[in-house]
Amino acid sequence: MHVPKTEQKQVFLKPYDQISDLEKALKVVGQMDFDNIVISVIGNLRDDYTDNSKELTFKETQLRHFFMELLGEDTAFNTFYNPELGRLFVAGFLVSTFLDPVGSRAIGVLSGGPYGILRGLGVSEEQALASVEKLNEGVTLFVARGHRFDLERLELKLDTSVDMDKH
Repeated sequence: MHVPKTEQKQVFLKPYDQISDLEKALKVVGQMDFDNIVISVIGNLRDDYTDNSKELTFKETQLRHFFMELLGEDTAFNTFYNPELGRLFVAGFLVSTFLDPVGSRAIGVLSGGPYGILRGLGVSEEQALASVEKLNEGVTLFVARGHRFDLERLELKLDTSVDMDKH
């Protein structure tokens, strides 16, 4: 009996300096027909927000609604403090991974946690290090996971929409 070889899922990362550019990208993704791609966004709120502050609660509520509107009502969202990067937020499929416990603490709050998660997804060491550095600089990461063909189509569509915005 011949069993077809299943294609291993891959990861596509794209950094966004401006939340407005990320919003445009998420709207483009929302217009595409993808059954086999999952989306996440990882960003840094910096150290501007302390635990249980009214400002943090307000910002979390804003971001939760923003991502639910763009990614769907059932989109997971959470924030946590990472000692190397500050307060991070995660929306989408990676929330459960960042909150997965190792001992008594979530992976995302551990030093090296975000790097380890990206490496675990199959991101190269160089790209994972660069992505963590970008997070530290306040850049937001768009993360898509799926089959190569779908990710190539997504990348082309995102690049095309950026080119159209420049004209």
